[in-house]
Amino acid sequence: MRPRILVTGASVAGNTAAWWLGQSGFDVTVVERAPAFRDGGQNIDVRGAGREVLRRMGLERAALDRGTGEEGTVWVDAEGRAMASFLTAEGQADGPTAEMEILRGDLARLLYEPAREHATYRFGDHVAAVEQDGEGVSVTFAGGATERYAAVIVAEGVGSTTRQLVFPGENADRWMDLTMAYFTIPRAPDDDRTWRWFHAPGGRSVSLRPDRHGTTRAMLSVQQPPGGEPDWDVDRQKAWLRERFADAGWQSARVLAGMDATDDFYLDVLRQIRMDRWSNGRVVLTGDAAWCATPVAGLGTTLAVTGAYVLAAEMARTADLSAAFAAYDRAMRPMVEDAQGVPKIAPRLMNPHSRTGIRLLHGALAVASRPAVRGLSAKLFGGGAKEPDLSRYDEAARPDPRPDPRPASGAPGALSRPVALGVVALVLGVSALVGRRNAPDPSHPGIRRWYRRLDKPGFTPPDAVFGAVWPVLETGLAVGGYRLLRRPSGAARNTAVGLWLANTAMIGGWTALFFRRKQLGASAAASGAMVASSAAYVATAARVDRPAAATAVPLVAWLGFATLLAERIRRDNPDGGR
Repeated sequence: MRPRILVTGASVAGNTAAWWLGQSGFDVTVVERAPAFRDGGQNIDVRGAGREVLRRMGLERAALDRGTGEEGTVWVDAEGRAMASFLTAEGQADGPTAEMEILRGDLARLLYEPAREHATYRFGDHVAAVEQDGEGVSVTFAGGATERYAAVIVAEGVGSTTRQLVFPGENADRWMDLTMAYFTIPRAPDDDRTWRWFHAPGGRSVSLRPDRHGTTRAMLSVQQPPGGEPDWDVDRQKAWLRERFADAGWQSARVLAGMDATDDFYLDVLRQIRMDRWSNGRVVLTGDAAWCATPVAGLGTTLAVTGAYVLAAEMARTADLSAAFAAYDRAMRPMVEDAQGVPKIAPRLMNPHSRTGIRLLHGALAVASRPAVRGLSAKLFGGGAKEPDLSRYDEAARPDPRPDPRPASGAPGALSRPVALGVVALVLGVSALVGRRNAPDPSHPGIRRWYRRLDKPGFTPPDAVFGAVWPVLETGLAVGGYRLLRRPSGAARNTAVGLWLANTAMIGGWTALFFRRKQLGASAAASGAMVASSAAYVATAARVDRPAAATAVPLVAWLGFATLLAERIRRDNPDGGR
């Protein structure tokens, strides 16, 4: 029986955790308060370790394809003139606009679609009570049901109610003195593909960002201490914003008009969540519920994706939950603390209250956008956080206290260890037998005599070198093939496996062409084809499993040398050595 895990919140973090835990053989249920999956939301970005996690999930390309198309960030004055700009076309993809800019709902759905194939989703419900003991967690839902789980992962938002149930009074809010409202408005003809950011006196700002849905994402912000705004009803929140931005200028009138008609209005006062611990017994926090760093840090989504992956990987490495949660804390705490280290004065500096302050801000940003200091600016906006070492999870294994009828990897299309080993042994064994059948050794005197008569260039290695090199290369192919066969099925993984099989077969076939059939021209052409196919194998495998790709790099290098050698032999032996 597989361990049952409850994830609360079908968020970016929740869906990421559900996907990885499901792949690792856990029985996962995700409960979400909303009555259905929530699309929509504003622009977010994923950088660094977060992109690596998406790459390991096979979703990086899809996330880029579903991006907003934002081409940079421009600070404008009341006339719409650019005061400072950071454009991705100028090689500034690590500035305010990242290469991977995507709407929150689009990314969440991209994660949700594959996750629900391996997890059960329960919408329109939430956790009402939690009781745990040494054997598990009893969860009572608002709908009335009570169920038992091995562990509970809280992946809710900054105001998580489940966190408050399990960690009462432990959260130390750090208010960032910035109130922000997000909503979608109709696209105007003069809207371009940049994030346009306008500042007005009084700590006010208006920004417009593009999306790929034919609309524009608007944001209004006011720099001030919190005054209970999130607790107001929507009508009062909108009335307050209309009053504050009535004389702001630029496109404020358009944005306020769009706010009245929008159906996705959301307002919040930014606060960081700071917890001394992220786990209590069998309950663990991740994402904003654990460490909300706020949009000011610019790393919220990256932290959510990375943290959920690290948590799931640690749980897959050991059946000891306390050890897994402790390792997760050690791995993520430096990155979280680094992201939360934004000084409280930062929102004030970035949202000046006077016209003089706005001019100074624009001047500083203009300097920061210059090529000479662009690298420093990228570090400012891109984070440079102390990311965990994800390579330690390359061989993450799920806990296996009891047998699981699914493959040991728990992933669709991934072969179990014995089957993967069997396939590798069969494929390389056949290739080795074919190569042995055509080898120029004493057991094949005719082939040996022919090979020795060939006019070979001076850089031809001695036979002993060939004998030493091939076992090393075949070992690399064996390791790479095994790792790929153990990966979840997917377009990139399946292509990489196909190329692995093709290259292995081509190696055996080349020996038949060169030694047995003595077709020097065909074998030289085949060598060149093998260089291309092996390079394609490395490139494709790198998208799925970097260590697997690395094991084949020596093969590509050797095949490149072998191609030069084969072509020289063909040229120097026009009669085929006969």
